[in-house]
Amino acid sequence: MPSSPVDEALLAYRRVHRALLNAKTNRWRDIDITMQQLRAIYLLRDEEDSTVGRLAEMFDMGLPAASLLADRLVRAGLVERRADASDRRRVLLRLTRAGDRLVTELREGSQSLLRRWLATLPPDDLAALARGWRALADVASRQGTAPEKAAV
Repeated sequence: MPSSPVDEALLAYRRVHRALLNAKTNRWRDIDITMQQLRAIYLLRDEEDSTVGRLAEMFDMGLPAASLLADRLVRAGLVERRADASDRRRVLLRLTRAGDRLVTELREGSQSLLRRWLATLPPDDLAALARGWRALADVASRQGTAPEKAAV
């Protein structure tokens, strides 16, 4: 039975994703944080300043669990807490230089690898892929699920 274009696109996406993961396996093994912590530092990178309440909202967890998540990231040296200058009762979370370096390294590793792969495509294929990604990003943003700023 022939596959639909959607199935073919998803299969191709999975193949690219798997190749990216395989290419970065050693670096990912060296990272001693949980997936939830990794997701949190990606969020903090995109939002710059955030709160424990925002972490709770984004990860659909209670405030105590989000606070523990933030505590672990602070102890790991990836996040710092600081008072909000406009509301002293509010505590903001922000990536430390180490946290920012980690996210940059992980994102740019994927970006760099994708850039090399894209550079080998024939111009027509590259233009078609760019049109497809723009169209998908447009659909995602209309659905209220805007793509992450620079993540891969």
